[in-house]
Amino acid sequence: MFNSPLLDITIGLVFIFLIYSLLVTSINEVIASLFGLRARMLKSAIVVGMLSNTSKDSRWKSLFKGIKGFFGGLVHHDDRSVEEKAKIGEKIFDHPLIKNYGSSRFFPLPSYIPTNNFSTVLIDVLLKEFNDKVEDIARYKLTLTADNESLENTILNLRNSNNTIKIKELLAYYGHHYAEKDAAPPLFIIDKETWQILQMHLQNSLYDIDQFVRKIEGWFDDSMDRVSGWYKRQSQLILIILGFMIALIFNVDTLEITGKLSTDKDARDKLVQMATQAVDQYKDDPRVKKMVTADGVEVIDNSGENKEINNAIFKEYQAKSDSVKNLLKGDINKTNEIIAAGWKTYGGKKSLTGKVGYVLKRTFTSPRKFLGFMILAFAVSLGAPFWFDLLNKLVKLRNAGKKEEDKNNATPSKINPAQTPVTVNINTQPNGEEAVG
Repeated sequence: MFNSPLLDITIGLVFIFLIYSLLVTSINEVIASLFGLRARMLKSAIVVGMLSNTSKDSRWKSLFKGIKGFFGGLVHHDDRSVEEKAKIGEKIFDHPLIKNYGSSRFFPLPSYIPTNNFSTVLIDVLLKEFNDKVEDIARYKLTLTADNESLENTILNLRNSNNTIKIKELLAYYGHHYAEKDAAPPLFIIDKETWQILQMHLQNSLYDIDQFVRKIEGWFDDSMDRVSGWYKRQSQLILIILGFMIALIFNVDTLEITGKLSTDKDARDKLVQMATQAVDQYKDDPRVKKMVTADGVEVIDNSGENKEINNAIFKEYQAKSDSVKNLLKGDINKTNEIIAAGWKTYGGKKSLTGKVGYVLKRTFTSPRKFLGFMILAFAVSLGAPFWFDLLNKLVKLRNAGKKEEDKNNATPSKINPAQTPVTVNINTQPNGEEAVG
């Protein structure tokens, strides 16, 4: 199989998957940077996943809300209701410390929040909620005791309590409504499920504020681990959609390309040559490198996500845009010329409408062509690191086979070289004359 046509075809296909994976990855990063997808995913995870109750909406209503929220977020439109803005998750994102992590007015949401800052802000929000409801909390406490203490003294004692007692009394007040009345308090910001989680962490910390903070931070870190998985699944879905669109635009029919490479040796050799050069060309490209945590778990490349201040989003957007342009003008343009990709004819129709109609008709009326496009779409969803690693191995395998072949075809060394006549003088005469033989 070394240096065989089958290996060359495989290398050519893997190279095509690589360069289109690089293109789609760059486009995806442009979209993520431009529309703040990471930041929106983070906010959704905190506001909805951590600090909000389970939705009682039907599946269709939830789907409609999700679509509305997605497109509303694309234009950064704040369509939150007054009730939604009053919830604890929204109050956390409205906190000045969290707002400070937004890079600009156009990118107001942070894509990364340090764990210790989250716990600090959550404690601060809980203490502010205590101050807002201290009178209600005092009245509730007076119903639990037979002492004739005045409301003013009870409020004063509560205000002078330490932070642990304040949070404990606040959660007890919420618990009175949720556990006994089965209803939320007036003007509440903490829903029942969030109250249960906070109450559990406070009890497990034995009402020690430092232990409670550590419990909150562990809860936050666990939630962020799930966010990474959610964002990865979202990215893979976007990559599949973008991959199909790219295949459709450039007419990258994987099945048709395979047939061309199997019959056109010149195209196959040129593509293999480009693939060999690509191994060195992209070896330092961050898009082909796997991000691995300390425990060896592969993660997605969240470039810019671990920065304390996200003020480089626009520069990242520009860099990704430039990488798209370079790919289109470079390897993709050359590759498309070799494999004859693209829509060279438009069914005799020169109008844009005719062109689009012809392309869509060819795509969706031919199961084989649709399958060829879908193969590329699913291929690019595997990511550029996967295809670069595979290409690197295949090129090394081909080069190893080529060296072995060159070694076997080398001119053998002369084992029996031509002998030169040698004159031997034997002295056998008594008078000293030599016999020549």
